[in-house]
Amino acid sequence: MSAVREGDPVLADADTALRAYGGGWQGRLALDLALRDGRSVAARLAHHGPLRVQKLLWPEGPALAHAILLHPPAGLAGGDSLSLELALEPGSALLLTTPGAGRWYRGDAPASQTVSVAVGARACLEWLPQECVLHDGVIGAQSMRVDVAADATALGTEVLVLGRRASGERLERADFDSRLELRRDGRLLLAEHARIDARAAGAAALGDAHASGLLWAIAPDPIDPLLPERCEAAIDATIAAADEHRDDRRGWGIDATIGGASLVDPHLLLVRVLGRSPQTVRAAITAAWSVLRPPLVGREAVVPRIWRT
Repeated sequence: MSAVREGDPVLADADTALRAYGGGWQGRLALDLALRDGRSVAARLAHHGPLRVQKLLWPEGPALAHAILLHPPAGLAGGDSLSLELALEPGSALLLTTPGAGRWYRGDAPASQTVSVAVGARACLEWLPQECVLHDGVIGAQSMRVDVAADATALGTEVLVLGRRASGERLERADFDSRLELRRDGRLLLAEHARIDARAAGAAALGDAHASGLLWAIAPDPIDPLLPERCEAAIDATIAAADEHRDDRRGWGIDATIGGASLVDPHLLLVRVLGRSPQTVRAAITAAWSVLRPPLVGREAVVPRIWRT
């Protein structure tokens, strides 16, 4: 589906469609994290609508809080809008994840999600939501902006799944816009704009793959130039790509998965993975995170317990 424009029947019918089920759900959440007596705690928590955060937990000690972001509808439909503002005050640390996959449902009107993150001095954020599934017929836009202080650390992941192929679904109609902006000490490190249109084809539309993963890491000190190679080795081991008998397919693993890592700035490392299996792509991204967490966060790589439930 092409972009919605003035005069488009989709736009003309949007108000009617929204009125039929109440106009869409609006959810807002603001969380400020602060370090108090050696413990990262919520200094401010405000919410409206179907967007919540479970009470903070400290499974790795008081300095690092774990939070689970809850959206009870489990997905966005036409007219829905979610907004999250997250601020980490100096010295605080947070790992944020979700209880399951997020979903963007087929809609007769656009849905939207906006995330704004500020990571203060000496603070550390790990943004680790589970995968996001785009249903056929999706109309939506998401944006995320991350501002990191010069001496702070931030890691984030995203796994995007195009259609529910296990159920026989492919994205035959789609209009989805995704933007990511990363800044360190006020300087732009990355501005990425992805447009998913079901009419696109070829490598720009992931080819035969339908799952893509991204991991980004911002560090206060210049990143060890050997870390990208270590990430790639962990990915290859996870997807069984290191096969000396497959020179013509070197780097490709199970489920046609391929991944790579690179330093695009002394303080920014990116990992990308493509494949036909969301589970394999997610496992590869997690393997790279496991490599990066000890040197950048200073903690052993222990996956959140909610991922195993």
